[in-house]
Amino acid sequence: MRLSLLAALLAVGAHAAQSSSPLAPVPAFSKKAAAVPRGGEDFGPATAEVAPSVFNLVNNVAGAGLLTLAAGMAKGTGWVPSILTCMCLGAASGHTFNLIGESCRLTNEGSFKGVWTKTLGDNTYVIDLIVAMMCTGASIIYSGILGDVSKELLSAVGIETDRSKNILMITVGVLFPLSLIKNLSALAFTSILGFASIVYTVLFIIFRSMDGTYGPLGKFIVDDVIKKPDFSKSSLLNFDFTTLVLMSNLGLAYIAHYNAPTYYRELRDKTQFKKMVAISFSILTVLYAAVMAAGYGTFGDICEGNILLNYHPSDFLSTLGRVATGISILFGFPLAFCGVTSGMMGVAERFDVGIVLKNRTALIAALLAFVTYIAIAVPDISLIVGVVGAAMGSLIVYILPPLIYTKAVYVSHGKDSVEYKKSLKNIALVPFGVLFAILGVGMTVKESMK
Repeated sequence: MRLSLLAALLAVGAHAAQSSSPLAPVPAFSKKAAAVPRGGEDFGPATAEVAPSVFNLVNNVAGAGLLTLAAGMAKGTGWVPSILTCMCLGAASGHTFNLIGESCRLTNEGSFKGVWTKTLGDNTYVIDLIVAMMCTGASIIYSGILGDVSKELLSAVGIETDRSKNILMITVGVLFPLSLIKNLSALAFTSILGFASIVYTVLFIIFRSMDGTYGPLGKFIVDDVIKKPDFSKSSLLNFDFTTLVLMSNLGLAYIAHYNAPTYYRELRDKTQFKKMVAISFSILTVLYAAVMAAGYGTFGDICEGNILLNYHPSDFLSTLGRVATGISILFGFPLAFCGVTSGMMGVAERFDVGIVLKNRTALIAALLAFVTYIAIAVPDISLIVGVVGAAMGSLIVYILPPLIYTKAVYVSHGKDSVEYKKSLKNIALVPFGVLFAILGVGMTVKESMK
């Protein structure tokens, strides 16, 4: 993400659980402004400037997803197509992110549910279900990474453990108590912690790709403790169905669209929204391309679904990377899992399932048990990343935004307007999203079975 979890989600703001979107970012520090009602709701002052918003958005999106990109490329996509795919999907994701912001302007709404109601109807429980599904995928990825990281860290100090047992112990001893917290404001510091982890991981991966320590005669290769890099499938231009795996990973890495209304409404100068989005997704694209290329350039075809697993146990820099990633994910987990709980509570409220609404602790325990089971049953997190990225990435990034935007233009300007006719070109993204979802999931599962 964002492991594109999603993939996203390592540095989610602490007020997420209380916002219209459970994945909303921390408000940016900026100049004071009067509270402005939007769509009948008062969301407080719109004070954010462009620079802090860029920081928040990049921080919100870039996360565990970047750890899987090299593995996606290692399935067989050549260097040039890999970079171009990263750039194209980044541009497309930025465009659809803009569509949501523009839909907020057209409908005068400041929340995803508000925009949804004005455009696609009053069935907002669908939003809750989609959020719950997306955050479930993110939580599974987080749980899996914690199992991977803890196993490697303990092994580095001479303690051999089992990944599954580690996941169970971490879940029972740490994740379950953290998930019971109702006020997540105490975890606000994880936003900075997550960002620092991302920066360190990116720099570490790039540095190791250039210093020669994992080269043919590198000090971390000659003792045969880890697999030696293999570049037998490396090519300059190869582009085939295996590229769908990389696309699926990137699909999750670029997800942030539920937060688009939050960023739009909090931005002081709404005319700067497109500029803010363009800068943010440009930075993300550069980060992803750099990490993907550096990771694959270091290990080639043997890249693990979690690139950190490729590095030597005695590599101190990689150990720091595992520690930083583990800590940030550990405290970021309840922020992501909150989306699962709140989403399912929203669905239960819509269908008046009283037993669920009255038993929050039991619901959390049941959902966490499901997440833990999948995390243990699927040892390769790249499979979860690929499936969630293809399915949810397609829905959230390529299908829903065009549908919402064209309906917003229709409601605002009318069916016969020039604006509406121009907006219809965005519908071309819908069949692409559907095809990408089907083929992406299929190819990801097929490649994982190999």
